[in-house]
Amino acid sequence: MSSFMKNDFHHVMIASMNDMKQSVNLLQHTLEKIPLGDTEKSEEESDLTSIHYEVSRMQNSIGQLHNLYLLEKNQLSFQLTDAYLLELIEEQVIAHDVLCRRVGVTINLVAKHDISSYLDVNLLSHVLDIAIVNAIRYSKDTVQIDLQKTQQGTSIIIDDNGRGYPEERLEHFSEIIKGQGFSGLTNQMLAWYYCYLVASMHKSREQQGWVRLSNESALGGSRFEIFLP
Repeated sequence: MSSFMKNDFHHVMIASMNDMKQSVNLLQHTLEKIPLGDTEKSEEESDLTSIHYEVSRMQNSIGQLHNLYLLEKNQLSFQLTDAYLLELIEEQVIAHDVLCRRVGVTINLVAKHDISSYLDVNLLSHVLDIAIVNAIRYSKDTVQIDLQKTQQGTSIIIDDNGRGYPEERLEHFSEIIKGQGFSGLTNQMLAWYYCYLVASMHKSREQQGWVRLSNESALGGSRFEIFLP
């Protein structure tokens, strides 16, 4: 490897990732400006829906890859601020309104009270983005988001009414968070591992954040739960 690449590869990586993020963001905004089709979906509208979902997924994949790279280099920004969780969730729901209408999915916020917590707003927003896009993709037609406050901290629970996680995927996730099973890692599993890492960065005294995947959804499908101390 040339001396340039040895000394500046880090900057090349960051510049390339930022360029990819900007391109995908532009594509996302363009898709959201395209008018929605009729109730009876045409083949073109179905293709557009698939493209919209894949762009959303790609957007998250590039973001998580960027942050994982910075984390490995001990350069990932982590700033705790007092923020209201319901407000962050509502922002993500609004951001995916067009995608939801395209695929015919309704997101219900069932939390009755807003809860404040010390967290990194940018990182948690990204985790919520990943979880909500996944729930939209695999639900039949409904996603439900709730907040639960305990003495130890707060949980954000995202349920869908899809078919649930395959048992082998739940087992693989359990292995991953124990530092095992990284061979055969899929992009989706990497996303869940990234969410787990972000959660675990949030600490308070002896409590540490975590992510749990299960099929305990109140809607009969899969559940994504992130706990913040």
